[in-house]
Amino acid sequence: MAEYLAEHRMEMIMSELAARGECRTRQLAVQFQLSEMTLRRDLAELESRGLLKRVHGGAVLLNRDVEYAKRMELGQAQKQRVGHAATRLLKSGQTVYLDAGTTAFEMARAIAQGLPQVTHLNIVTHGISIVGELAGKTPYTLQLIGGEVYQNALSTVGPVALAQIAQLGIDLFFMGAGGVDGHAGWTNSNHVEAVVKRAVIARSKNVCAICDSAKWGQESFAPIVPFAAVSRWIVDRSLAREGVEAARAAGMTLTYAAEP
Repeated sequence: MAEYLAEHRMEMIMSELAARGECRTRQLAVQFQLSEMTLRRDLAELESRGLLKRVHGGAVLLNRDVEYAKRMELGQAQKQRVGHAATRLLKSGQTVYLDAGTTAFEMARAIAQGLPQVTHLNIVTHGISIVGELAGKTPYTLQLIGGEVYQNALSTVGPVALAQIAQLGIDLFFMGAGGVDGHAGWTNSNHVEAVVKRAVIARSKNVCAICDSAKWGQESFAPIVPFAAVSRWIVDRSLAREGVEAARAAGMTLTYAAEP
C-alpha cells in the first residue's frame, strides 16, 4: 500500500512538472498537503529514474515531453485498473479507437488477455506499442494509422495520419490526457499528439477519457478539447471531490475502476 501511495505522489509531481516545467518543494507541499521531507524523498527517486533534475528548493523537468518508457513507470497500478475497466465498454461489432498513451497500452494488454463476451471488434490506433501488444494475441481486426513516427510517444502523427483518420467512422474513442481541469479542459504534453486526438474526436460518436485521478487539476502544454467534450471518464476512486462535482456539472458519466 505504501508503494502504491508513493507512486501516486510521484505521478502527481510529474503531472505538475509537465504543466510548468519546474516546481518548488514548498509549493508542492502546500498543494498536495505533504511534508517537505516526503517530497524531497520523492524528488530524489524521480531524479534517479532520469525524469527530473533537483535544484535548490525544487526540481526542473529534463524534458517537458517525458518519453514513453519512463511514463510507463509512473502510476502503473492505477493505469492498469483504468485500462482494465475500459474493456467493459467494448461490445461486439464496434469500431473503437485506442489512443497512444500508457493507459491505452494497459487497456490493450487487458484486451490481449481475452474478452469472451466480445466476438468481433475493429480496433484502430496510432499507437505503435498498442498494435505491438495486440498483434497475434487477439482475433480482432487491427488498423495502425500511418504517418511520421513521434518517438517520445511511440505514435504516428502528421498529415498522413490526419488524412487517414478523416476517413474513419468511430463508435468509441478511448482518449488519454496529460492533464485535466474543469476550466482548462483536457490537455496534453505536446502539440502534435493533441492535433491527432482532436481529429479522432471529430470522427467519433462518443469519447471516453481513460485518465487516472492524479491528472485532475493539472494543465499540460497543449489543449485538446474543453472538459465537457468528453461523455464518459474512467478514473480511479482517488479522484478529488472537485473532479467528481465538475464531471456531474458537465453531464459526464463517471466510471470507477475497481480497487485492488
